[in-house]
Amino acid sequence: MMSVRISLLKRQLLNAGALAISYIKLIPDWFRLGPGDLVLDCGANVGWITRLLASTGATVIAFEPDPRAFRRLQHRCGHLPNVQLRNEGVWDKEAILPLFDHAEGKASETAFTVGSSLIAQKINVDVHKSRPVPLIDLVAFLSAQPKKVSLIKLDVEGAEIAILEKILEEKAWKLFDRLYVETHETKIPDQLPALQKIRTQLRSNRIDHIKLNWI
Repeated sequence: MMSVRISLLKRQLLNAGALAISYIKLIPDWFRLGPGDLVLDCGANVGWITRLLASTGATVIAFEPDPRAFRRLQHRCGHLPNVQLRNEGVWDKEAILPLFDHAEGKASETAFTVGSSLIAQKINVDVHKSRPVPLIDLVAFLSAQPKKVSLIKLDVEGAEIAILEKILEEKAWKLFDRLYVETHETKIPDQLPALQKIRTQLRSNRIDHIKLNWI
């Protein structure tokens, strides 16, 4: 029992640290964004970043596939008039896929839902604990918007690689002003070659508004 409490405390501290870094890095955008902007929070989890982005007056669409985190997201942001909440994940195509739980998480906890992933090879998930979740095609969603998206935060625990590959393949980087991506190659080492290729493509195409490893 003690080890479980220590593990939970460690996770809570890590979450708090990552959130603090996120807030600091988003300060310039907090001043730039306003009521005329559209923002996507992909991997919104329990809604701390969603609420910060919404405080700018921008319209925020928040995607979160884990039902436990989504309930907290609804509680924190569901009353905000400029926020749309979607209990879905983002991917490179429409699908229904298993979302794997963090290996150390318990069913009643939300702290570990930050590590829930579609990627079975992620070293900190339990492939025996999962739930099916609906996924949208993010590039198709961007293409369907009536105006250019001002900001996308993409932190989807390993699903970023497939999405970035499609963005590059379809030149969809023209559909948004800024994309902040948290990559997860330390937890999914098999993704490192693909990530290196993506970095090369970003440089060769002189794409500087897609920011990798923002946390």
